[in-house]
Amino acid sequence: SSRQAGPRSMPHIGPSGRGGNVWARIDRGWPATAVLLTALLGATSLARAEPCPDDPKESTIVQFTAEECKCCYDLDEFIQDNDYVYVLFYSTKGRLNIDINAKFEQLAEDWKYSRVAFARIDADKDKEMSKKWVQQGMVPTNVMYKFGRPVEVQPSDFEQIRDRYQGSPEGQKWMLTKYLGGDALGSDLHYAAPIMAAKKMKKFIKKNEIAILGFFRREGDMHHRIFCETVWKLHQERDKDDIGVAVGSVSVQTLAKKENAEVPSIVVYVDGKVVDDDGTFASAKWTVKEVTSFLRQFLPLSDADTLDEPGDLRKTGEL
Repeated sequence: SSRQAGPRSMPHIGPSGRGGNVWARIDRGWPATAVLLTALLGATSLARAEPCPDDPKESTIVQFTAEECKCCYDLDEFIQDNDYVYVLFYSTKGRLNIDINAKFEQLAEDWKYSRVAFARIDADKDKEMSKKWVQQGMVPTNVMYKFGRPVEVQPSDFEQIRDRYQGSPEGQKWMLTKYLGGDALGSDLHYAAPIMAAKKMKKFIKKNEIAILGFFRREGDMHHRIFCETVWKLHQERDKDDIGVAVGSVSVQTLAKKENAEVPSIVVYVDGKVVDDDGTFASAKWTVKEVTSFLRQFLPLSDADTLDEPGDLRKTGEL
């Protein structure tokens, strides 16, 4: 996706003026999200992040800090380098902060293998850094960034996530999907697009030359997580947003029955039809290694592939 540099100053809903009541309502139950004081006023952020393992996703949440560290992220660069970013500004004090932090961690774990990058800043430990982004006393606060720009959230949706969802991970998923996603299901936020309707499933199979669908009992179960992790790792190996095939995830049982698909299983379609030989993975042994081995046969050759690998089958038309 193309990057757009975020503005150096943004309008904000603060304790005074038109938006004051909104902040007050949210503070009592759920932190304000997104439209906050991002007034950098031309200054360069000092934000850094640690730890910085070889694989940042292994830590699930990036912790930003202004302290010295051997391997650091710059906050501005992190926001620009990731299409979708969700940041929590928090304190280690108070029950609300503890509760919000726990829910944020659960959300990040649930969506560990999504396209959304999760990060947080301890506003007590890094006051100087935090005050460039949030007003003092407005912690905990969450901020969403899409293509490098802060995302504005409607006050009515603050109330929705507070009153209907009580700030739960499911509520935050709803909000991220609505504001960061490109469609009602937030398909572009996931490496394996969620498919919930028969019409969409039919279109998905028909419009993609190679379509891979995973069928699961429910989203987030063991098999679904292994599938999502595998698809994510294949993207990381190739360092591409597009691995050459379309991947979807189905957790609606009626759709699995419509396709006569075993649950759990992975089914490969080429030109709208199920691949007859070895086109279905329904092994009793679900591991990342096994699923990876199955999926790789149907991926286009990458620069790292050799001509004697299984992927050659489609080069020779033997699928």
